[in-house]
Amino acid sequence: MNKFLINAIAVLLVVVVSIKANVGYVAAAEGRFPDVAGHWAEEHIDRLAEIGVISGMGDGLFHPDELVTIAQYVAMLLKSGIGAMPPTGGHWASGYMQEGLRLDMIEDYAMEVWDEPIIRRAAAQIGLEALRGIFGEPDEPDIKLADDRLLDLYACRSCVWSTGQFYVKGIMIGRPDGLFYGDDNLTRAEAAVTIMKIIDPSLRTPQRAVLPDASEYGLITADEAVRLLESQRNAVLIDVRSREEHEAGFIRGSVCIPLPEMAAGIHRTNIPEDRSTIIILYCQTGSLSREAYEMLKNVGYESVYSIGGIDVWPYEILSTNY
Repeated sequence: MNKFLINAIAVLLVVVVSIKANVGYVAAAEGRFPDVAGHWAEEHIDRLAEIGVISGMGDGLFHPDELVTIAQYVAMLLKSGIGAMPPTGGHWASGYMQEGLRLDMIEDYAMEVWDEPIIRRAAAQIGLEALRGIFGEPDEPDIKLADDRLLDLYACRSCVWSTGQFYVKGIMIGRPDGLFYGDDNLTRAEAAVTIMKIIDPSLRTPQRAVLPDASEYGLITADEAVRLLESQRNAVLIDVRSREEHEAGFIRGSVCIPLPEMAAGIHRTNIPEDRSTIIILYCQTGSLSREAYEMLKNVGYESVYSIGGIDVWPYEILSTNY
């Protein structure tokens, strides 16, 4: 074999080795991993790769169905909200884990088990702390819907709030059988989807109460009205009678917007402009609330209801007249 041919083979081997060594970098840079093509989480994984949050496992692949470790999950969260962090010790994730500890995302014991697979309820706990401390997102005011719908919500008493928050926010909503499965492990694909939903709220499926089926003119029962007002933050109870009638006797939590004022221009009242607002109306006998119902529906309010007249309200009626 002549010297020229030997040199050519040597150059070719160097090129091949170089290409193999850089497969992981190319896949991450382009935001594509060969083993996620057609995977249900492909779009979310590709997006995280594009913004530099994930870079695969060093072999050019992402391994979406393998389990994600505590350290990997914490690192993804911190990289998505703060940026890359150099190691502070011998482990590649030591910098991320130290920062997670400082931000109260994790507890001390996690520093000893960071290479173990993370379970779903732990992912919710750590993720909720990240939402608060890194992304500045407040908690939902209550987790009543999770309490109503997740049959295993109390399987871990210390995890109830974080599990419930991730459920009502629509980040992790459990399985169709009504269980959250908090002790199940999280795959790398599931972790990627969770991180993307933390970063981008538009990807979430927030849980909402099922609105009642109303009869003609939006009529619902008093009990249905109470459930809506308790479960829906954007529900408003409006008395369309005169202010004098309102002061003589009204339902707790209601605001008075007399029908003539509403007719003069909804924009002049304190009715929320958001057409998805849930509005519940009442008057004395039901006739004025029927007119108000038609008026609001005509200008685009989607969820308008009426309990008819206060005369049939079975619960407490307040008064400012003494």
